[in-house]
Amino acid sequence: TEYFYRVKTKNAVSAVFNFKTPPLSESHEPVRIVAMSDMQRDGNFPDKFREIVEDGVLDYLAEEIGGDLIHNLALVMIPGDLVQNGNNFNEWKNTFFTPAKQLFSHVPVYPVLGNHEQNTAYYFTYFKMPENGTAGFEEHWWYKDYGNVRIIGLDSNGPYTNAEQLSWLDDVLAQTCDADSIDFVFAQLHHPHKSELWTPGESDYTGEVVARLEQFSTDCGKPSIHFFGHTHAYSRGQSRDHKHLWINVATAGGAIDNWGEFPNFDYDEFSVSQDDYGFVMVEVTDDADPKVTIKRISRGDQDTIIDNRLTDSLTIRLNPGIVHKPVAMAPIDGVAPECVTLEASEFSSPNPNASHGQSHWQVSTFDNGFNNPVAESWKNFENWYFEVDTQAGDDLTDEDISGLEPFTTYIWRVRYRDREMNWSDWSFPGIFTTGTSIALPNMLANPGAESDLSNWTVVEGVVEALESEVCNGIMPHSGQKYFAVGGLCEHSPVGRAKQTIDVSAYQDSIDSGSYIANFGGYLSDYSGSDRPEMKLFFLDGNGMELGQSGTITTLNNSWTLFSLSELIPMQTRSIRMELKGTRNVGNDNDCYFDDLFLRLGHSPDCGSGVSSLRKQPVYVQELKIFPNPAKGLARVEFPENFESTFMLSMTNEKGEKVQLDYQREENTILLNLQNLPTGSYTVMLRGKQNAIAVGKLIAVD
Repeated sequence: TEYFYRVKTKNAVSAVFNFKTPPLSESHEPVRIVAMSDMQRDGNFPDKFREIVEDGVLDYLAEEIGGDLIHNLALVMIPGDLVQNGNNFNEWKNTFFTPAKQLFSHVPVYPVLGNHEQNTAYYFTYFKMPENGTAGFEEHWWYKDYGNVRIIGLDSNGPYTNAEQLSWLDDVLAQTCDADSIDFVFAQLHHPHKSELWTPGESDYTGEVVARLEQFSTDCGKPSIHFFGHTHAYSRGQSRDHKHLWINVATAGGAIDNWGEFPNFDYDEFSVSQDDYGFVMVEVTDDADPKVTIKRISRGDQDTIIDNRLTDSLTIRLNPGIVHKPVAMAPIDGVAPECVTLEASEFSSPNPNASHGQSHWQVSTFDNGFNNPVAESWKNFENWYFEVDTQAGDDLTDEDISGLEPFTTYIWRVRYRDREMNWSDWSFPGIFTTGTSIALPNMLANPGAESDLSNWTVVEGVVEALESEVCNGIMPHSGQKYFAVGGLCEHSPVGRAKQTIDVSAYQDSIDSGSYIANFGGYLSDYSGSDRPEMKLFFLDGNGMELGQSGTITTLNNSWTLFSLSELIPMQTRSIRMELKGTRNVGNDNDCYFDDLFLRLGHSPDCGSGVSSLRKQPVYVQELKIFPNPAKGLARVEFPENFESTFMLSMTNEKGEKVQLDYQREENTILLNLQNLPTGSYTVMLRGKQNAIAVGKLIAVD
C-alpha cells in the first residue's frame, strides 16, 4: 500500500513524501534491494556518497526500470560504517542523512552496526530495528521478512561477538527451515570472514556465522547470502560445498582499499574482487522458479568516474539444477609423477542455458580414501584478482596435479558445477599408477624437522621442531616432528627460518635458461587464522639476490600439500628457502610445516605422459656415498647402468670447485679426503651423454 507523509515540528512543515508498505508473502511480488556499505566520508572525496545515491542508485533505477521509486525499490541494506565517527551528531546529519535524502525519504533503510558507529546512542535513536533478538541485546541482532526473503541483521563488533548471538541465529535458522513462505536468507554483518583486499580486517566470528548459513542452506535447500563491508572494495564469492554466496558491497564513500595498498590474498572462495566505488542491486523473484540475481554497479575509482557500469552478475535459484556427472578419462597408464594431468569429459546439463562454472578434483590412495585426499583442486571459470583474470583460458576439463610419489597407485574423481551453484555427482573414480620420477632428489637437508633445526637458520622470532601434540600442537604429517615457525612452547608474532642450498654444480644447466626449481611441502595452521608462508630466493656467486619465487601460503587448518615451480635465473649459484609464520589471532603462532622439498631439473619432457613402471635409469639420480659423514676415505656407489665414461666433480658450501683425488674401483669410486677441510660438499657424477648423479658428502676431521 502506498502512503504519503510529512513531518511537522512547531512552525516548520516538510514537503510531502511517499512510501510503500511491504507486500504480503502470498502476493508473490518480486523484490528489489540495494545493498551498499562504508559510506563514511573520505575527506579527499567528500561528495562521493551523494553521488553514489543520486547519480548511482536513483539514476540507475530511473534508466533501467522507470516509474516511481517506491515501486522499484523495496529497501536498502547497509552492513555497517554509515559514518566515520558515530558519536558525532554533525556527521550523521551532514554525511549520511543529507546526502541520501532523496532515497531515504521514500525507501526504508535496514543497517547493522559497523566499528565506526562505536555503538553510539545516535544509531539506536535514528533507526528502529525489529526487537526480535535476544533479550538484553535488542536491535543488535534481528530479522525481518520481506516477500520470500528473510533478512537477518547481526553485530560483528566486540563485545557482541558472543555465544548468545550464535545461539539466537541457530534458533532463527531452524525456524526459517520450516517456514514455507521463505525461499532465501540474506544475512548482513560488518566484518568479513575472508577479505582479498585487506586481510587484517578479517573476523573469525564471521566465520562462525558463515558456517551456520552454509549448513542451513544444505540442510534446508534454501540458498543464503552474507553481505558485508569493512574492506572498502567489492568482492563476490561462494562456498564450495554449499549454495551460499559471499558478497562485500562496499564502498559507497569510504576511501578505497586499493590493490597492493594493504595485505592481499587470493582466496579460492572469491571469483571477483574490484577496488572501486559502487553498490549492489539484488533482485528476487517469487514465482514458480524463485531466483536471486546479484548485480554489481560500479561508479569507478579515485581517478575515473564510471557511470553505472555492470561489472559483475550472478543468479542462483531455489530449485536445484541438474548437471550431468562427468567421466574420468585420463590418465589410465603409468605416468611420471611430474606429468600427471587429470582429464575429464565435457560439461553437460539438460538445461541448454547452463554453463560450466567450477570443477572440483580429488586425488587419493586406496588406503586414504577421498575423505583424506593427497591432492585437491577447486577451480572457477573466472578469478578476477589484482585486475587480472587468472583463470582466463581454463576450460575446467583438465587439471595438472603435482607433488605425487613415484611407483604409487592413485584413485581420482571430479565433479562439475554450473554458474548457478549446482553441483553434479562425483564421477566414477579413475585409477592410474605413477612410474619413475624425472626430477632430481630433494635438495633440502632435514626437510621434516626430524633432526630438530639442523641445517636451518632462525632469522627472526621463534622456530621450533616439535613432536606430536607438544605444547598443544598437532600431529606431524609424517615422522616424529614438524616445524612450528613462530613457536608454540615459546612464541613470537613472526617467525622466520632459512636454508641455503648450493646449486653451483648445476651451473651449466641453470645458465641455459631453462632449469626449473620445484618446491613445496605440507603446510597447516591450527584454526584457519595464522598464516604459514614459504618462498625461494635465487642468489648469485656473491650471495646477491637475482630474484624471488612466488609465495606458497594457506589458511588451511589441516595438512595440505602445496608446490610451485619457478624458472631459475641464469647465474644462480645458490637458492635460499625461507619459511615464515605470521600470527593473526591469539598468543600461539600456529604456522606449521612438514615434508618440505626443493627439486631441480629441466622442464619435464612429459611427451605422451606415459612413464615406465620399472625402475630404469633416469636423467638425474641420487648418488649414494658411504660412510657419510666420512673421515679420510669415502666410497661412491657407481650407479647401475651408468655410462662408463664419466667425470667426477666436487663443490664446497660456497659453490667453489674443490680439487678431488679419487680412484675408480669395480662398482665404486674411492674418494681420498685426507686434505679436505671439515664441511658439507656436493659430489656430481656426469656422464658423456649428460647423465647425472648427485649426492651430499659431510667431511669430518
